[in-house]
Amino acid sequence: MIVLETPRLILRHLTWDDLDDMAAIFSDPIVMKFYPNIYTYEQTKQWMQRIINGWEQRGWGLWATIHKADNKFIGRCGLIPQLVDGQQEVEVGYMLAKEYWGQGLATQAAIASRNYGFEQLGFNRLISLIDPGNIASQKVAMKNGMKYEKDAQMWGKTVRFYTISKE
Repeated sequence: MIVLETPRLILRHLTWDDLDDMAAIFSDPIVMKFYPNIYTYEQTKQWMQRIINGWEQRGWGLWATIHKADNKFIGRCGLIPQLVDGQQEVEVGYMLAKEYWGQGLATQAAIASRNYGFEQLGFNRLISLIDPGNIASQKVAMKNGMKYEKDAQMWGKTVRFYTISKE
């Protein structure tokens, strides 16, 4: 089911048909450089189950990201709940296959996710949690109107905490 479209992307619900494509992205050491480790096929399956369950429980979550020009699954983006310093937050998340980096697609996905969170779901604040070394993702967050707020401890490491509030 298509949720959103941008000029170059279709954002839709993840389905089990996306498992192989997502597993290929999660197993790429370049894409996963700033994550604790690459995912096995089984870990990707468990991740997909959590995302699908989240949609059923909350009615929102991460979407499959489809590149319109070639109709290819290129990653995932959307909104994900996070507990940061004891505070419940909603993160704008994005991850694309490396072949699609540097084309402004992550920024398009992030802006669409932000707008959906504010306009459709009524959130007043959104965050992005980014590894300090991931300069490209920090640039996407800033293009999404976010500002660096602080460093936080997540997943056993320091992450940069970017935020935006509904105007």
